[in-house]
Formats: sequence, C-alpha cells, structure tokens
Amino acid sequence: MNTSLAIKHEIDTSYFERKRLEAKYTRYFKSRLDYRQLVTYVPNKKLPVYNWFKYKEGFSRQLVYNILKDEQVSKKDIIFDPFAGCGTTLLTCKEFGYKVVGLDILPLAIFVAEVKLQDWSDLSLLEKAVISLMNVKYRKPKLSLPDVSIIDKAFPKHIQEEILFYKEHILEYEKPIQDFLMLGLISVLESVSYTSKDGQFLRLVEREIPSVKDTLLKQLKNMIDDLYLQQQALFKGGTAKIEILKGDARELSLPIKYWGKIGAVVTSPPYLNRYDYSRTYALELCALFAEDSKYINNIRHSLLRSHIESKVHKGKWISLPAVDEIVQNLKAKELNNNRIPIMIQGYFEDMNLVIKQLVTYLKPGGIVALVVANARFEGEMVPTDLILSELAELNGLKTEKIWITRYKGNSSQQMARYGKVPVRETIVFWRKPL
Repeated sequence: MNTSLAIKHEIDTSYFERKRLEAKYTRYFKSRLDYRQLVTYVPNKKLPVYNWFKYKEGFSRQLVYNILKDEQVSKKDIIFDPFAGCGTTLLTCKEFGYKVVGLDILPLAIFVAEVKLQDWSDLSLLEKAVISLMNVKYRKPKLSLPDVSIIDKAFPKHIQEEILFYKEHILEYEKPIQDFLMLGLISVLESVSYTSKDGQFLRLVEREIPSVKDTLLKQLKNMIDDLYLQQQALFKGGTAKIEILKGDARELSLPIKYWGKIGAVVTSPPYLNRYDYSRTYALELCALFAEDSKYINNIRHSLLRSHIESKVHKGKWISLPAVDEIVQNLKAKELNNNRIPIMIQGYFEDMNLVIKQLVTYLKPGGIVALVVANARFEGEMVPTDLILSELAELNGLKTEKIWITRYKGNSSQQMARYGKVPVRETIVFWRKPL
C-alpha cells in the first residue's frame, strides 16, 4: 500500500464518526447569529432583579421569552428548567404568566433564585431593615470563614471581619428579609475582593478594595429601587405557579405530579469546558454555606461532570461511536491534563441520564430547547450539540432544528498548535413524539 495513502486513510478514519454526525444533522442547521448575545448573560446586566447576582454562565430573559413565543408554548403548559441556575427561566415565566418549575443541584443557585422570585408585599420593611443594618455600630465578629485557601488570598483580614460582621447581624433578621439582605452581601463579595471570575478559576487581581459597608449599601439600595420601579411590570403574570427545588437533573428529583406533564424545557446544562462552579463561586459558598473545605469538595463531586476533577462512576457507562472516537484519539496525545478523557466520557454519561429524565417529564408533543456549546481539546473537536442530539434520539426524542447562535474562538495555545478553528454555540430543539 502506498504510504501516503495509508496515512491519509488513518487521519480520515480518526474523524469518521464526527463527520457522520455532521452529515446526518446538517439539514437541521440554521444560522441564527442574531441570538449571539441572547445565549449569554450580557443582556440581563441591565435588567432589574435579573441582575441582582452576577451569574455569567446564564442566558438572557429575552432568549426564554423568544423561545416560548416562537414555539407557541401555551400558558396552560408547565415549563421546566432542570439547570435553573440563578432563575432566569423562572423569573421570565413569572413575568409573562407561565407556570414553571426549576431544579438545581448548587445550593447557591437555589438561594439566589428564591430571593429573586420572592413576592414583596411591603417594601417599606426592606427599607427599614437596610437602614437599621447600616446603623449598627461595628464590633469584632464572633463568626469565622471556613479554612479554605482562596479566602485569605481574596480578602484582607479587615475585609473578612467586615463581611462577617454584616453576616452576623443579617442573621438576626427574620426571613425573607434576612435572605434579601444576605443576597445583597454575597452579591458584593467579588467587588470587595482581590478576585475576578475568569473562566475555570477565580483570577487574582490587584486593586483597591472599597469598604464593605459602602458597597453593600449601594447594592441593597439598587435592589430596593428595582422593586419599586418594576414591581408591577415584573410580576404582571400574577398568580402563575412558580416552584424551585434543590435536586439532581440526572435523577428523578421532581415530584411525580410533574411526570408526563411538562410542555416545554428551556435550559442550558454546564458546558463541557472544564469550568468548576465550586471554584468559580467559592467565595459565595464559603460565606453562605461552607463550614470547611470538605463541603466545597462534596459540592464539586456532586456537580454534572463537566470539569476536570470529574470521577469515573461505575454503572453509568455509555458507548457512543463519536465519544469513543474522541476519547481514543485524546488518549494517544500528550495532554496538559490526563483527566480530560475521563471528563468527556463522564459528561455524556451524565447528560444521557438527564435526557432520560426529560423524556419522563415531557408530555407527548412537549419540546426541549437546550443551549449548548461545542468544545475542543488538543485539536480534537467535540460536537456536543450533535452527540447530545444522538443521545436524545436514542432516548425517543426527535431532533427538530439546531440554531447556530455564535462561533467562539479557541485558546491562543490551541491556535498556535492547531490553527484557529471556531467552536459553535447552538440551541438544539428536540420534541417528544405524540
């Protein structure tokens, strides 16, 4: 055999399964680059209540509204978000009068969403609480932050003590006022730290740190102003039923009353991008929930396996040709982290379990709109949208369309070695047959 032909054949077959998927799903592709910002958190930054907590992994209110409108989802249907995050889908449904249930495994996400979804009948009580909190005379706090390494890197000692001082006094208020004030406090933690949320990690930055008191007061005043300005407009949906639950989208975590009753799913799972939410939101988790580093580790290993510390879970193995192809190719390369193949395999195992649950929850004719992004590791493209669509079909759903919303560049290291290859971010639409 001609050596050059043999090499070419080897290269071609190493991408055969992914090429097959591209050929299979090409007819479903539609360019919707007008959605490139809507699949991000950016539009929410200027929206009252939606912007109370910076959650850069989320999507926009406008995206949820557009999907519900374009797909002609009835207000008699129940909407479901199994990765509710900080509540954009739920808040949008509340605003426009849809019944909705949300689920998330991250305690921080549940806390933030619950506060944003709270109905406030007397805003004067919030005003009085803020005034009284700001008038408390400082004293050294009795509480302490957990012994997690990022804490001392993020906050000087006097800032740590100021944070704890306000936390102590906030805990003296009754709920839901306590929760409103606490959300204000955790929302400013990044602003009063030497950290910046940057991809997979909290990046350390040099800057002058403002006082916690001044930053917190500004945040709480803005939150109250939002409620005064938007109370009627935001909650014009009235009595639409809203429920958010802590649970795992990979398991049957919703009450039986929702099985086969969901009309539409609008969601975005964690991307296959090595981001670890337990690290990104470590400051907030430590301030609210964590007693020690063990708590953070437990959170890390409970999350969907989209990060590099993902573990092998026995009994969840799936074998998809495209995934096998990617994993085999990566194992033959010199990786900057040898756990990347484990993460990729684990991600699709977990998402297979999620899809199984969605099939259980959906009513016949129900639709799923899933925002996802492809990934690239050491030159190996991972067509997440197409692999998930194949999993959806294996579980009984039908692919209707795949909207390409934007293309993202690869890292400078990847470009130097493999050239610039854009990575798609898409919305995949699946429907449960009647």
